[in-house]
Amino acid sequence: MSEGSGQKLSSNCHGFKSESVNYLYEIQQMMHGFGDCSEPLIDSARIVEDIVLRQMRSIVKDAFEVAKQRGSNTVNAEDFIFLLRKDTVKLQRLIKYLDLKEFKSSIYKVTNSEPTDKLSDIKQMEESKKSKKLWETFLETLDTTGEICNNKTSVDDVKYNRCVRAEIMSKNLDEARYIDYSKARNVSFVNRHRHKFSDWIIPNGDVSISKQGYVILSYFAYETVAQIIDLAFLVRQDQNKIYGDALDRLKISYCNPQTFKTHQQSKSSIMKPISPSEINEAVRRYWSAQLDVTGPFHRWCFGKRHSKLLAC
Repeated sequence: MSEGSGQKLSSNCHGFKSESVNYLYEIQQMMHGFGDCSEPLIDSARIVEDIVLRQMRSIVKDAFEVAKQRGSNTVNAEDFIFLLRKDTVKLQRLIKYLDLKEFKSSIYKVTNSEPTDKLSDIKQMEESKKSKKLWETFLETLDTTGEICNNKTSVDDVKYNRCVRAEIMSKNLDEARYIDYSKARNVSFVNRHRHKFSDWIIPNGDVSISKQGYVILSYFAYETVAQIIDLAFLVRQDQNKIYGDALDRLKISYCNPQTFKTHQQSKSSIMKPISPSEINEAVRRYWSAQLDVTGPFHRWCFGKRHSKLLAC
């Protein structure tokens, strides 16, 4: 988290969380979808919610500074994309998300449109393509070295590990629990109630954000939850003295092959919920200046403000 990220967007905001708006239930579902047990601890969800809220307000503050530099009082999608310019992997992850969202939206319009609404649907699709072309053009102007646009084939190890983790978890679930797990994986900050998200992030309406900007901001919030869970599992791995990658915790056991009993393979291990102490230790390590270059929480740093944001 960047310096001053705990500061409010205005002097009238006396706390970093609105008491009337919260995402505790949604965050609990997201935590389960990212690998936590089926009933995550409410105390852990509160900590995650506080971190996400502080991070989102810090991102909005940075994006607003970018918007002001180009002479605008409204934060657009390009301003949020600009914050990812130094991390091509996360930037490509965002672009893939926007492409998929655009594709799903176009499919939904085609399958649910009436014959009389064809002309209006075509106009809406053209406008959608035009808005999409705007941020694509922005990337081309931003990519002076060709590293961003030509780096689409790079491997996203973080995303890959999350997919493997979900695959391993789903194999140990019965039908009812798998349905619940699938629903949890579909929960996000993006929903029809966009005003809830805006009231949560900017309760006083100090900053104006475009519709596409809110889409990217909600994606950042979702990615922040995922990153916190990833780091919490690394902490648990260290506590359990299990060496290897972060997915090893989901495997059946680490017993000696000579003493392995086949009937133990059918027994599913009990998943302990992620504790508040694990989350606190995870973010402490991530924000520790001593672990910028070494340790399991290594990250590339491009300046103080940038390196402290989990999603950017």
